[in-house]
Amino acid sequence: MIKQTKYYNLNIKLSSEIKTDKPKLFDATYNLEERSRAPIFFGPYKPEKYISALKNNEKLEGLNKKQLQEACNFIQLYKKDPEARLITIDEKIWIYKIISQIKYESTDVIVQKKSNQISEKIVPKYYDIKIIETCEIKEAPYILATMKTNQAFSRNTFRRIDEKKYEGNIAAIKSLIGELNDFKIDPLKTLSSVQLETLIVKIFEKNGAFIPAWRGGTLKDIDIIAKFEGNIPDDLLIKKIQEKDKDINIQVKIKLNDENNVNDLKKFLKKPNNFLITGDDEPIDKLKDYAEDKQYLTSKWIKKQIYSYDEIKKWYEKCIEWLPTQNRE
Repeated sequence: MIKQTKYYNLNIKLSSEIKTDKPKLFDATYNLEERSRAPIFFGPYKPEKYISALKNNEKLEGLNKKQLQEACNFIQLYKKDPEARLITIDEKIWIYKIISQIKYESTDVIVQKKSNQISEKIVPKYYDIKIIETCEIKEAPYILATMKTNQAFSRNTFRRIDEKKYEGNIAAIKSLIGELNDFKIDPLKTLSSVQLETLIVKIFEKNGAFIPAWRGGTLKDIDIIAKFEGNIPDDLLIKKIQEKDKDINIQVKIKLNDENNVNDLKKFLKKPNNFLITGDDEPIDKLKDYAEDKQYLTSKWIKKQIYSYDEIKKWYEKCIEWLPTQNRE
């Protein structure tokens, strides 16, 4: 059985919570290109200290439980998954593999925590690496270029890119390093969350809606507000819209998963003129009633709309042109 390659995101940066007079040590370009290494920091401890603390359920000063787990995951990577691919997105995109056991470097670099002014030495824990590919951010598939807008990757130092939740990101990485091979994916799933919202906006505008803005921001549970002054086309929405209020509130999600609060989604869908649109192939069981009521729409509806309009189809094809035809489901 062929072992599946795993992919990880690594942020190499100076935490906003500390200050130092040696910021270069925390610079991604310096570490990956000048030093040919991928480091984490997480305090003044040597690698074995983290493993021992996690095993014995001990606390390391300056680290919370999540940080300790991240550090251990990184330190044990070569032992558990030496063929892993890592990606760092900073001034540009680097994709690389580790080529050594975990190492550490004693330094005279002192950092100071802004909150309590406590100073500590920095001990980088790192792997020697071989860079497989680099790419300017603007040249990368959009789903990869914007990956760090996802809090799952921006807030964590080291995190595995889950194949089920982030298959579009993995497809983009594979495409850059020439490892798509026989990998296949529905092209719709290679759109970023922003691209999917843009697509939904285009669909509603093509059907006569006025959309003052999207990316709802501070509007709870709402990504898009679509306003209709005339009749709403029957082939856009089957669900009957209340005539007294033709404003439609739309929530857009690439994929529903365990992190989504189903109860919150139910509350949203119980309100009139509220719609949930996702890139999933099938509705999740807990919301099937709303799918049957045509208030919860999935990829089948999205694709029907894409191929109903040449202008939208052309935009969509441009978005996915980086994905070879033979790798499309």
